[in-house]
Amino acid sequence: MATEFSLNLAGHPVDVIAEADEHLALYVDGCLRKRRQGTPCYLWTNVELPFEDHYLVEVRRRAGASLAVTVNGVPLASGTQLNPQREGLASASQEPR
Repeated sequence: MATEFSLNLAGHPVDVIAEADEHLALYVDGCLRKRRQGTPCYLWTNVELPFEDHYLVEVRRRAGASLAVTVNGVPLASGTQLNPQREGLASASQEPR
């Protein structure tokens, strides 16, 4: 298993893992949220933060393209430290990986 993508969403680690059997898995806080096989592949999960803040994490893998990860539609780069409550989601956007 290899970590394809990771980010920190207000203290909650989010990891996308490429498994040996060609499955793609999405983990939040070390817990499996979604797992699918194939290309193309689409994974998603909601992350609820304090004060009723809700964030949609989406992962897309297409044939011949790099992995694309968005939070509420904003593309992120692997390793992003995102604290939407403090700095605003739009200000943390970076070039997609």
